[in-house]
Amino acid sequence: MTRIKTLVAAAVLVQGTLRAADGGAEGKVEGGEILGHGAARYRADMGWAKADPAVAPVINAHAMAEGKDGRIYLVTDHPQNDFVVFETDGRYVRSISAGLGGGHGLEIFEDGGVEYLVHIDCGWHFKAEGWQPSAGQGRVTLLTTDGKVVRKFPTPAELSGTETKFMPCDVARTPAGTLLIADGYASNRVYEFTLEGKLVREWGGPTGDGATLSNAHGISIDAEDARGPMVWVPSREENKVKAFTLEGKHVETIELPGAYAGQLVFRGDRIYTAVCWSRKDGTGERLGNSGFVLVLDRATKKVISAPGGSEPVYKEGKLQPMSQAQPVFKHCHDLFVDGAGDIYVGEWNAERRYPAKLKLVK
Repeated sequence: MTRIKTLVAAAVLVQGTLRAADGGAEGKVEGGEILGHGAARYRADMGWAKADPAVAPVINAHAMAEGKDGRIYLVTDHPQNDFVVFETDGRYVRSISAGLGGGHGLEIFEDGGVEYLVHIDCGWHFKAEGWQPSAGQGRVTLLTTDGKVVRKFPTPAELSGTETKFMPCDVARTPAGTLLIADGYASNRVYEFTLEGKLVREWGGPTGDGATLSNAHGISIDAEDARGPMVWVPSREENKVKAFTLEGKHVETIELPGAYAGQLVFRGDRIYTAVCWSRKDGTGERLGNSGFVLVLDRATKKVISAPGGSEPVYKEGKLQPMSQAQPVFKHCHDLFVDGAGDIYVGEWNAERRYPAKLKLVK
């Protein structure tokens, strides 16, 4: 069932002055703090989303994607709704509720003239009030953007008849039209399904030298890579992101010392990812409320900016450990980048905060 309700505007704007990209001068543009470095600096709008928590509540603001109408779909884990839809200016459009729960990852695509959503239930469910998570089996669901459930995919346990645990984090659609599911909270394996729910193959896991995955928290495909389509999966506990062929052969690893990063988003000549936690001084203990955003050069895979984080420094070709530098974000969980290069950031465990917008300073 789809709920469409009128928005009640609520805006919170972070004020203050942060250090600008040159690492010395302080800078501020009217309307928000300036974050980031070099040619990838952004004005922060923490009150971008104009939604009423009584109408469209969220607990965690997880993944986001763009529909064919140009609107932004946010997957949430509040039991009242599964998705919240926004205009790019932050106006609330509608909520989608199919009673799925556990929303963590999503994919939007069109097939046969119909626009579909893939909903990833990671198995962590919350009550409407407070912070009361309970863990169970996750589920992948295909539905239309008007909220009609088309199919619930079988879990690995249902396919094998075993007690295999399944707590998926994210999904990506391949050029062939199949779905790759990253089981980042359980097996750390990647499952490939047809849209009809047939398991094609599985690969990955917690062992395998460079191919090891530890907290495979996202998945995305760079279909424009000269080597062929590359499947990028974060190994978040290792502070790494790894590339594989569609068949699961390990090809490349990006080292992100100190940064617990999620799925990669490819847009133009840049790559973007959200960092949920960072280490103290880049090498110490993992800190709560220590997230930021990373912007990488797509050709070199080097970090060029870290909005909210320390300035990226390379020595002898290696990225030096990174950490949060400005306390703007709590736990950056996922992000979406529009055609103008603006970044929309969703956060986990951030006091039910809606996504923020980082507007590219040109």
